Amino acid sequence: MSLPESAELARLVRDARPRPREAFTAALDARVAAGFPREKRRRRRLPSLPRPRVLYPALGLAATAIVALVLATSLLGSGAGTGTPSDIRPADHALVEPTPTTPRGESLVPQRKVERSALLDLATGAGNLDRVADGVVRATDASGGFVASSQVDAGATGGTAHFDLRVPTDRLDATLAVLSRLGHVRSRSQSTDDVTGAVVSARERLSDAKAERRALLRALGRARTSTQAEAIRARLRLARTEIASARGDLHALGRRTAFSSVSVTLSARGGGTSGGGSFGPGDALNDAIRILGAVAGGLLVALAVLLPVAALVALVWLGARTLRRRSRERALDAI
Repeated sequence: MSLPESAELARLVRDARPRPREAFTAALDARVAAGFPREKRRRRRLPSLPRPRVLYPALGLAATAIVALVLATSLLGSGAGTGTPSDIRPADHALVEPTPTTPRGESLVPQRKVERSALLDLATGAGNLDRVADGVVRATDASGGFVASSQVDAGATGGTAHFDLRVPTDRLDATLAVLSRLGHVRSRSQSTDDVTGAVVSARERLSDAKAERRALLRALGRARTSTQAEAIRARLRLARTEIASARGDLHALGRRTAFSSVSVTLSARGGGTSGGGSFGPGDALNDAIRILGAVAGGLLVALAVLLPVAALVALVWLGARTLRRRSRERALDAI
């Protein structure tokens, strides 16, 4: 391409270029003449906080209101028990309840208090005595009860075991069902004893003894001679003894009705021929669970030992790999 043709092409390209608007050109020229000054941007201001002269009193009022609310709540909560007589301990409220008032002509029927007990005789194989005995303890613990006494006599060809259990009365039937599945049930019996009369009698004795003590204390304040005061003090000692005895009876009756007595007897026979001692599906399942538990425990121990070793080996391998990479880089840099 010759020089005139190049010049003509340049002119055509220059004429075909887009032209800016005159307003934009004038504004750009003005900014160039002014040296491109920075544009001022409006900053958004955050709302200002109240002055300390106003803020501090407001905070003081809020703190005072909170403290007053806490004190009122605590006083109301503690005031609910101010009417409790000082001579009745908290444990007495569970056993000695105020007698509700009833209209004339209607008799008040007290709530029945029943003491329950059970006898259970189980048979198992000679090799299962320890397993069944452990099951008795686990079932008792699961019910919220406790073992009052236990005796296990294991022999080479058999053995016996006896447990004296205390089980919550409301869970007696469920606990007996669990215990009956541990072996062959040879005998099972339950008995109940209505102790409502004894509870009512103990409550009346306690109420009468307290009334007598209050009367004696008033009489002691009006005593005029030392002889009268000494006689009243002797009667006060008797009243306190009666109060302690009635309270003890109420607590004992409360324990007897809240917890049932369960007597469990285990007898193991040699040869595994007894009905509860034969190796059945339940025994196989229990043995499988114990084996799986032992295997899982061994795996956990092995994992606890191998994890630190694996972590140490990984750190050593990473360190050696880093050193080899750096040595190769230094060798390549030296070439």
